[in-house]
Amino acid sequence: MAATSFKTVTVVILWLIVLPCLASAEEPVRVVGTVSPLSDIVRKIGGRHVVISTVLPPGAYPSEYVFHEGHLGRMKGTELVIRIGVGGDPWSDRLIATAGPGVVVINAARKEDLAVASRFAGPHEPGASGSSIPQLYVWLDPRIVRDRIAPAVLQALIELRPARAAEFKSNSRRFFFELSRMDNEAGALLAQMPPKPFMAQTRAWNFFFNRYGLMPVEVIEPDEKAEIGADRVSRMIARGRLAGVHLIFRNHRPPSRPLTQIAKKLDAAIMPLGVVGNEHPGMMGGTYLEMMQIDIRKLLVAFH
Repeated sequence: MAATSFKTVTVVILWLIVLPCLASAEEPVRVVGTVSPLSDIVRKIGGRHVVISTVLPPGAYPSEYVFHEGHLGRMKGTELVIRIGVGGDPWSDRLIATAGPGVVVINAARKEDLAVASRFAGPHEPGASGSSIPQLYVWLDPRIVRDRIAPAVLQALIELRPARAAEFKSNSRRFFFELSRMDNEAGALLAQMPPKPFMAQTRAWNFFFNRYGLMPVEVIEPDEKAEIGADRVSRMIARGRLAGVHLIFRNHRPPSRPLTQIAKKLDAAIMPLGVVGNEHPGMMGGTYLEMMQIDIRKLLVAFH
């Protein structure tokens, strides 16, 4: 009788030890992403085993972040944070501190990416009030996503849920091939057609342009909140005419007065490209891959 009781107690103790581990393996990983494209990358690899919350609302840029207490509450129970890093979303430090010391943090950008982020910058106008947050939109380079960000996400998820490693790896392989196919097709098509001279509203697409060897004649508003003087607008119009510019890429914001003036003087078409997702009617509810595919199609149509 005593032996039976001892066995019963032993089984109960073992279940008390094992059950929390089983429950942990079954629970989805709680993830917070600072911007939608990075959240989508985690969702692509984590699948049904992640629950993701994104800090910035659809279409918002990191420089537009406005703190409210709800963001701190969202960090409760967070196990993984994916952010731009390297100053691309400096406000995320406060959110991560709230999540606690055990949270895993993935920085999508690296210090060497700052060189790409600062390319194509025009002269800084005296008294201009530009954003101090670097435009480190590294996800616009599909190879950075494929070779750097996605592997970091895969490793983090496996460490957090080892029992789900096989599924995470399968999702990651599928994502790898999707990115490679998109990148190869875009590169091959762009190589077949010499791109037309163009201008860009901001430096937001630097990583995209850099990957495919594209160089804007001029970046009209190098910073997201820049103010441009009339003299510089005149110089850009003159340079655009000399280069034969008839195409300007812009973000989803209504065209600024300088951009409108330049486009009118150059008789240039203004074409929107996505940066953070959910920016245009054709992107609403779309994923990172869908945003990239739309951007590539628009680019090819514009350069055809």
